[in-house]
Amino acid sequence: MKRPLIWIDLENSPHVPFFVPIILDLERNGCEVILTARDFAQTRELVERAGLNVRIIGGEWGNNSIIKAFGLLQRSLRLAWMMRGKKISLAVGHGSRGLLIASKILRIPVLELYDYEGASVRLFNRLSIFVMTPEAIPFSTLEKLGLLKKKHLTYPGLKEDVYASDFKPNDKIITELGLDPTRIIITIRPPSYTAHYRSGESFRLFDGIMKLVGDRNDIQIVMLPRGRAGSADLRKWINVLIPAHAVDGMNLLYHSDLVISGGGTMNREAASLGIPTVTMFKGPMGAVDKWLIDEGKMLVIDNAEEILPMLRKRDEINSSSSGTTKKVIADAILRLSHHANP
Repeated sequence: MKRPLIWIDLENSPHVPFFVPIILDLERNGCEVILTARDFAQTRELVERAGLNVRIIGGEWGNNSIIKAFGLLQRSLRLAWMMRGKKISLAVGHGSRGLLIASKILRIPVLELYDYEGASVRLFNRLSIFVMTPEAIPFSTLEKLGLLKKKHLTYPGLKEDVYASDFKPNDKIITELGLDPTRIIITIRPPSYTAHYRSGESFRLFDGIMKLVGDRNDIQIVMLPRGRAGSADLRKWINVLIPAHAVDGMNLLYHSDLVISGGGTMNREAASLGIPTVTMFKGPMGAVDKWLIDEGKMLVIDNAEEILPMLRKRDEINSSSSGTTKKVIADAILRLSHHANP
């Protein structure tokens, strides 16, 4: 029987740790995997760190909607040109618009995953053959966004559980970044300046938090800017450290006493590890984040002062991530690669 050929596109940096264990699982089960990636945020560095054989197509486009649309179209056409003539059984992306459009051009069946229904997901719901989301997102919400029941697949827990379940902590990040473990270590990721769901309230909250912690001698802040813009502005705080290159994100979070982010993957990674986590995201709250808040795994704040009780060395943590999420997703991709039909 011919080995299924599966195309996976890594359009953003969180896709690298998410897909690595899935790729290994697929290859162990006899699949051939072809990889593409976009040079966006720290995706290229993470790909190189993971030792993946990847073709880099496209880069950053900023927050101008016309330029973003042109960049997406150009990348999609380049991906389609690269994949022409290949007998791809299934294309898989986590919110990858470039993969979706290129696959539509080439009539390749697509499985798209996403975990935030507040993003622009109607295109995925309409053009994908299959869509996979966390169980925490009610289908009734997705149906209103154009998703048909026959297309819908689900997985338990968080997408971050895929790699959190295999995580083995070590102390290398402390030496690599010159951190002082006796001080309170806070990892912060600012709100997104380019996302269509960005919120001015998130930026005001971020500024308020930095005024509280940015000059405290008992605190060490590891700042992870989004993209290449804005780093210089963040260096004005005396205790802010901005890594010069991509770092081992999971170990950084594990050794943090508090994680604060403007939403997205980093908060969910920290929550999956059991690290005290604060979201300053003020856009439409997704079902997954609501679930984490209800479970007490993440705190949502309205005022910067609400973090004051959390500014201390944290207690020991106990991660509850299991390998179930990875197995469900990998099994679905494997099954669909054998049976998907446009």
